[in-house]
Amino acid sequence: MVTLVLGVLVAAAPLEVAVLSKDVPSSTLQVRWQPIAATSLTEPFAQLEVQPDETFRAIVMPGTKRLAVVRVTGLARDPSFVATLSIVSPGQPERVLATDVVRASKPTLLGSRLFVERGAPGPETNDGSYRVDALTVSEVELQSGRLRTVYETKGYWTHVAGGLGRELIIYVAGPGGAKLEAVHVDTLAVRTLIPSLPAMAHDFVIDAEHQRVLFTIAEPGVERWFIEQVDLSSGKRTRLAEGDQVALLPTVLPAGLAWSTGEGRGLSWLGRDGVALTSHGPGFERVRFVADGLVFTRHEVPNLAPLVYVTRLRDGTAVPVVFPTGIVDVAGVNR
Repeated sequence: MVTLVLGVLVAAAPLEVAVLSKDVPSSTLQVRWQPIAATSLTEPFAQLEVQPDETFRAIVMPGTKRLAVVRVTGLARDPSFVATLSIVSPGQPERVLATDVVRASKPTLLGSRLFVERGAPGPETNDGSYRVDALTVSEVELQSGRLRTVYETKGYWTHVAGGLGRELIIYVAGPGGAKLEAVHVDTLAVRTLIPSLPAMAHDFVIDAEHQRVLFTIAEPGVERWFIEQVDLSSGKRTRLAEGDQVALLPTVLPAGLAWSTGEGRGLSWLGRDGVALTSHGPGFERVRFVADGLVFTRHEVPNLAPLVYVTRLRDGTAVPVVFPTGIVDVAGVNR
């Protein structure tokens, strides 16, 4: 009987979404858990200092109400590695776990293990070329705050495209061009998936079901953008689509792959007819995540504050969630 009651209580627990927001000119970032079914805005449980014109990214730690947040808190002549990584949770003071974090980067999870991009500036150049920096990817131990380097190199930039199994997929650009590598976070073994790529790739997404990474990329001298995939087992590279805009937005949904065919067109299915996500007006639909049968999307228009909205996966109908005004993002859900 006790087990039955507990099961009913768990099933009845409201679904909440982690929301980060700030007024456009503000230097205060508010963090709150917003129940999906609430008719009014909840109070923030954390208010964090940020630079007014800077981005912020966060991710919910699985099975908890804690968030790992990357943000810029102070001014610096060189903004490359000025972000901090901290943990915030209701009823607890903020804990800063790492500094020298890559600006505008997002923490990456492998299960419950947390990884972050960091770096240190290299010597300045006088010939107009990119500076070569010391770049690392570190695992962050949540309890002690200890940082463990799992990957390091010298180059222009690194980007953790995501993770699968025990590997992080890392895009690296440097004087010799760019490459895509898989790094085992326990053994630190490195597999080179693609040894040479143009240093013009972005919008990476991992398709775990099909063991592949997708991204948008351009080629020097070609005024087109392409969606490509790389098989994470074989390293086979395949071109899937092309367009004349930078925001092709390859998106993995439970029903298949979607992409943006143009501003104000929403997301279309890649490889078949039909609309995957209806447009919310001029701009682009960037899916943040899918959870509990809901799609959490950020409608982005250049030079305007983004709009976050929620739709049902099964039929695309709107879910009326209350969000703050200003610059808003979502980081995950909790039940």
